Amino acid sequence: MKRIICIIPTLLLLAGCTGFRDGHPYQDDLQTMNILAVYPEDYEEYLRSGVQVKAEELSNKNTYYAYTDARGHASFCVPHGLYRVSITDRADNTALFNGTLEQVRLTEKDLNLDVDLIFSRPGTIVFKEIYFGGCPKTPLEGTLNNDQYFILHNNDAETQYLDGLCFGAVDPQTSASNQNGWVTTSPDGKLIFQEFAPINECLWRFQGTGTDFPLEPGEDIVVAVKGAVDFTAEFPMSVNLNKKEYFACFSRLHFSSETQHISPGDQILSSHILSVPKKTGRASAFVLAITSPALVIFRPEDGFDFDAYLADDSRCVATVPGGSTKCVKVPWEWILDGVEVFYSTTNNKRIEPSVDAGAFSFSTNSQGHTVHRLYDEEASQAAGYDIYTDTNNSSNDFYERETQSLHE
Repeated sequence: MKRIICIIPTLLLLAGCTGFRDGHPYQDDLQTMNILAVYPEDYEEYLRSGVQVKAEELSNKNTYYAYTDARGHASFCVPHGLYRVSITDRADNTALFNGTLEQVRLTEKDLNLDVDLIFSRPGTIVFKEIYFGGCPKTPLEGTLNNDQYFILHNNDAETQYLDGLCFGAVDPQTSASNQNGWVTTSPDGKLIFQEFAPINECLWRFQGTGTDFPLEPGEDIVVAVKGAVDFTAEFPMSVNLNKKEYFACFSRLHFSSETQHISPGDQILSSHILSVPKKTGRASAFVLAITSPALVIFRPEDGFDFDAYLADDSRCVATVPGGSTKCVKVPWEWILDGVEVFYSTTNNKRIEPSVDAGAFSFSTNSQGHTVHRLYDEEASQAAGYDIYTDTNNSSNDFYERETQSLHE
C-alpha cells in the first residue's frame, strides 16, 4: 500500500490532525500532489523507500516534507498555491541524485508529477564559506563591501591541487533579476538550462603547472575577491585579508578601478594572484553581488586545450537570449562545486540541478553575515579530518553565519 504522509505547518497542524464535529475547516483549500522520483537509466537500483521530498510554497516559504515508498512514490496534502518541489538523495559516498520542479501550480485539481533525478558525485574541492554582503563601517557611518572573500575546502580523502582551477559567477548576477534569459520553464514546471554555465564578466584561474599548490584533506584556502588588504585597520567589524597564505583575484590590466579593485597588500605572494584568462564584460572592477551571487569552481576536462578554446569567441562566448550580455560557456560537467544564493521573494534559478539543486536563502546584507557550509561531525570523526556536508543542494548544505569566520 502506498504510504501517504501529509505534513503541514504548525498553524495547520492542529486543524489537519484533529477531529472536528463539523468537518475539516481547511478541507476545501487542500489538494493532493502525488510525486514520483525517477532515477536515471542505469541507476534504478537506488530506488528505495525513505527518500525525502520537499515542497516549498513560494508565496510564504511554508515547507512540507514527505518520504518515498519502495516504488519512489510520495504524496502531499497541502493548500492551493505555487510550489517548488525538490528531491535530494545522497545515496552513498559516491552517488548524489537531485531533481527540482519549479512553478508547480496546485489549484482545485490533484496533481501527479514526475521528478527526474540527475546523477552527480560529491565534490572534492568545495566552497566552505562565501562572504559577499559586507559589514558596517563602525565606528564610521555607512557600510563596507570591498572585503569580499570565499574559502575553499578539500572535502576528499586525497590531496587535491589548486593549479589551473577556475572560478566565476553565473549570470545573471542576482537571483532577483526580472528575467533569466538563459533558463526557460516547460509547461510542467521543469527548468530547461543551457548546456553550459554562462559565466558573467570574466574567469579567474589559479596559477601553477600541476602540483604547485596542494590542498591536503581537510585543508582550507582563502581567496580575497575585491581587495587582499587588512580592512580591520580602519573597520574593526571587517577582516584582515593581507596574509601570505591567502590568494587574491586581481588584474589591473582588466580592471582599472583603484577603489573597487584594490591592489593586494604587501603579504600577498605574486604566485597567489589569480589570473584572468578571459574577460567578456566591460566593468572596471570585479564584484560579487552583495545580495545573491551564484558561484562555481571548475576545471576543464583532462586533455582539453582550454586556452585555445578561450581564444575562439565563436566557440566559448554566448550572448544571453534577448539581451546583450556576453558570457563564457563552461560545460556543467567541468564544475566541481557551485553555490546559489537567493535573497528576494521572487528568485530565478541559475545553476543546473546536478551542480546545485537548491539555493540558500540569505536574509540580510551589510551586517557581516556569511553563507557557511555545515560541518559533518560524524563523517569527520570517522575520516580523521574535517568534512563538510555536501549534497549538491545549497538549501541543505549551508547556514547563515552571523560573523565572518575570519573575523578576529
